[in-house]
Amino acid sequence: MKLRDIADFSLRMPWAIASGTALRAIAFGGCLTIASVFAPNQLVLASTIRQIAASQVSGENAQLQTVKVWPGHGVSISFYNTREIIKKIWLDDPSRFVFDVDGCLEGLGKCSSNSTGAGLIHIRRIETVKIPGLPQAPYGAHMTVITESGSTRKSYHFRIVAGSGTPEYSQIEIIGDTPSKPEEVKPKISYTALSDSRHIARGMQVALKNQWVTTDSKLWKRLNQLVELRSQGEELVVAASTTGVSMQLVEKLMLLGGKRLLEIPPQRNNPLTTTNPGKTSFR
Repeated sequence: MKLRDIADFSLRMPWAIASGTALRAIAFGGCLTIASVFAPNQLVLASTIRQIAASQVSGENAQLQTVKVWPGHGVSISFYNTREIIKKIWLDDPSRFVFDVDGCLEGLGKCSSNSTGAGLIHIRRIETVKIPGLPQAPYGAHMTVITESGSTRKSYHFRIVAGSGTPEYSQIEIIGDTPSKPEEVKPKISYTALSDSRHIARGMQVALKNQWVTTDSKLWKRLNQLVELRSQGEELVVAASTTGVSMQLVEKLMLLGGKRLLEIPPQRNNPLTTTNPGKTSFR
């Protein structure tokens, strides 16, 4: 079979790709044969997020946490849950791994002193680069992360190693430990914050009833986190950004939940009109 025929053959079999069929080329004595292997895609079964409590990575009881990074499969370290701001990062052996952040770190000339900070680190594996004067770390590259929350600074430590085989996760999520009591007195939650959270929750139920979203989806989990943050007094835009929900979707949910543009007591001669938002696309 010629290479051109192989390409035409693969184009005529889109069903094979959609069903997860793997095509293997096996050479026997110079003759190229196409064989089909029907097997489920194991990569899809890998867990996405691995959670680690902050006290396990920082502080006197911390242990050096190992982060695996696979070829072509980067891994992120997220501090969104703890709401800490990443200020600085050191990677002691950059010959095999590189990292990027969703913000700007201290010490970079292009960053202003008022705009530094990030919430997530993305680590990728690269082909080994020889750097003169820098010995390679045989037991993994040590990464130090400095975070800030209010007036408190913390240092987190990770061992970055090369993973093999099927990727096991895509993100390390640092989560907060059970807070000790007593806590600082929280300000009284405004009526608007409570009203917003109620309308979003009602909109979620409408969307669920119309089968636009399911309770086992990642979006449903993020929406519940959004409702919780807003009900605790977090600014709506900040809560949406923290949970990864677009403001456009938030507004649609609030409309589904009966939110008006202006919340005023209905008057006898000036009744409020309702809006029909129609079907919402949850993406």
